[in-house]
Amino acid sequence: MAGIGVRALRVNYVGELGWELHVRMADVVALYDAVWAAGEPLGIADFGLYAMNSLRMEKAYPGWGVELTNEVTPVEAGTERFVKLEHAFTGRDAVVAARERGATTHLVYLEVGTTDSDVAGGEPVFADGRAIGVTTSGGYGHVTGKGLAFAYVDHGFEPAGTALEVELIGVRLPATVLAEAAWDPENRRLRA
Repeated sequence: MAGIGVRALRVNYVGELGWELHVRMADVVALYDAVWAAGEPLGIADFGLYAMNSLRMEKAYPGWGVELTNEVTPVEAGTERFVKLEHAFTGRDAVVAARERGATTHLVYLEVGTTDSDVAGGEPVFADGRAIGVTTSGGYGHVTGKGLAFAYVDHGFEPAGTALEVELIGVRLPATVLAEAAWDPENRRLRA
């Protein structure tokens, strides 16, 4: 692109049709300038991490380092479909053991009845007046107009439709476990 060697990957972290462009650090500014010039007639705009977080929350994309860590197995995180147990890998025995014993905690995706603040992560989750989990991240979905969050909750509280509460700034707000992404759950926009 613009005479610069680029590795373009048809992936994204925001749930929209897009590309990641990977270049040598020395070429970043020149590539940015070229992309900006080409995009100006189309209304190109910069965006920040809060916007990216809002979009990933609406698509129910778990985040590395918050929902997906070395402290939970794919069994708890609900990501077993990405694990091939027929291959050897570090942590394989832990995944097999977690599968055999069953998960005691589960990653859930929530709609939270927020009004003027957003879940950031670390807020307690309640059911029937007792703490049963903790949020890992959250944010406001600007496209859907919903407060959204991820949380790890005790076994039995993960089914879609389960009513919970998230304590946010000293107030317990209603939350519901969602079955699918709040925005474009069929991934049609990614296949456009």
